[in-house]
Amino acid sequence: MTASQPQSPVLLFEEDGRMFIIHDISVTDELIEDVTDFYEGFDGLARPVRPVGVPGKVEFVLVSEQSDESVVRGRVRRYYTRYGSRHRTRTPPNVADVRSFVFAVANDEVVE
Repeated sequence: MTASQPQSPVLLFEEDGRMFIIHDISVTDELIEDVTDFYEGFDGLARPVRPVGVPGKVEFVLVSEQSDESVVRGRVRRYYTRYGSRHRTRTPPNVADVRSFVFAVANDEVVE
């Protein structure tokens, strides 16, 4: 795997703020049925990704090699505010390093 390829995990966000996680990028084609269903996503380094391909053969490609850390943290904060609000102690992971932050989010299940 090279730096120019998306890294696992991938955080996917819907327009309404709902978040989904793909822990292993190699199973993307099993989880993303149609590229038009996709709203926004970021790889394990907080770089924006988009799906390409036809149903059954979907994969992620990088939109940019630059981390979009502030956007990812904002989307995660919005998600926790909206869907974690039923659990007063639920807050986004407090991790400075962006890669560690994305992994912490991917491993912190919020029951909606």
